[in-house]
Amino acid sequence: MFKKLLVLPLIVFSSLSFANFEPAQKGGYSGPSSELELTIQQALEAQDDTIVSLKGHIVLSNGDENYWFEDGTGRIQVEIDDHLLKKHTVTPEMLVTIVGEIDKEWSEISVDADTLIIN
Repeated sequence: MFKKLLVLPLIVFSSLSFANFEPAQKGGYSGPSSELELTIQQALEAQDDTIVSLKGHIVLSNGDENYWFEDGTGRIQVEIDDHLLKKHTVTPEMLVTIVGEIDKEWSEISVDADTLIIN
């Protein structure tokens, strides 16, 4: 009798735990964010550490994870970590979005990319 009293709450508790079980969903947040969708011309005037989203073309590799990125308004250097590019094959003709932050050092302005999206 005593064993039945101990086991019954365990069965009820475990069945309640699984009743609300939902499988893991793929994906993430989809909606407004704090990043600014800017042109390169606007990005060149943005403050250091501003999170930006730039849409354009990677036109030239400078080696060592450094690239030139262009849109219709200008050109800016971007640092894209190898692990971001290993997922994709990117050509200068492809339209891409780079999300990252402005990095201002002395007289140089660049973007440190956190995300690379092929449009």
